[in-house]
Amino acid sequence: TATLISAVTGCDSLATLNLTVDPTLTSTTDITICDTELPYIWNGLTFTTTDSQTATLISAVTGCDSLATLNLTVDPTLTSTTDITICDTELPYTWNGLTFTTTESQTATLTSAVTGCDSLATLNLTVNPTLTSTTDITICDTELPYTWNGLTFTTTETQIATLTSAVNGCDSLATLNLTVNPTLTSTTDITICDTELPYTWNGLTFTTTESQTATLTSAVTGCDSLATLNLTVNPTL
Repeated sequence: TATLISAVTGCDSLATLNLTVDPTLTSTTDITICDTELPYIWNGLTFTTTDSQTATLISAVTGCDSLATLNLTVDPTLTSTTDITICDTELPYTWNGLTFTTTESQTATLTSAVTGCDSLATLNLTVNPTLTSTTDITICDTELPYTWNGLTFTTTETQIATLTSAVNGCDSLATLNLTVNPTLTSTTDITICDTELPYTWNGLTFTTTESQTATLTSAVTGCDSLATLNLTVNPTL
């Protein structure tokens, strides 16, 4: 109560003021966002990271200041890297919705089951090629059937064996070009007199009219060469 002097009567005038003080209103909000949502705007404030900021507002009820605090939590984008090595026979290779057709790196954008934010999963894929080799071999027909890496050859031909590489565990295609040299044959007809007996020819001994075959080695192929001599012995008249 204030004691004033009345301008009209010159007497005391008692003026009483009943004062009501409205408090400053405060509020606190907790929000969690993903880092892909930054910068984040709230009540005129800008957030660029996990942070707490307070905005000074005007209460629509009292007209006084209202202090609004935001506690912002920013969940980061999760990242992971995986290294995988496969054989080219496994292509195309599918991983997290990505398709690989060669050695390369790709990144899949997933959603974290924990935060609900982006999760970037990178796959570094190495593709090992199928190894190939070619071998040329020449044999004699007396060596048939010929076995090589589980394959059986019965004549001149080319076959491919599918093996497993001891280095990378992938297929290894081994090709064998097999050449089969035949046994050479020759026939000779000779007539002699019985006075020339015994008759020797290529290590064979003849004592009468007959045919014998000598097994020789071809100077060209190194294989057997069968030389037959038909010997006719004319008697002394």
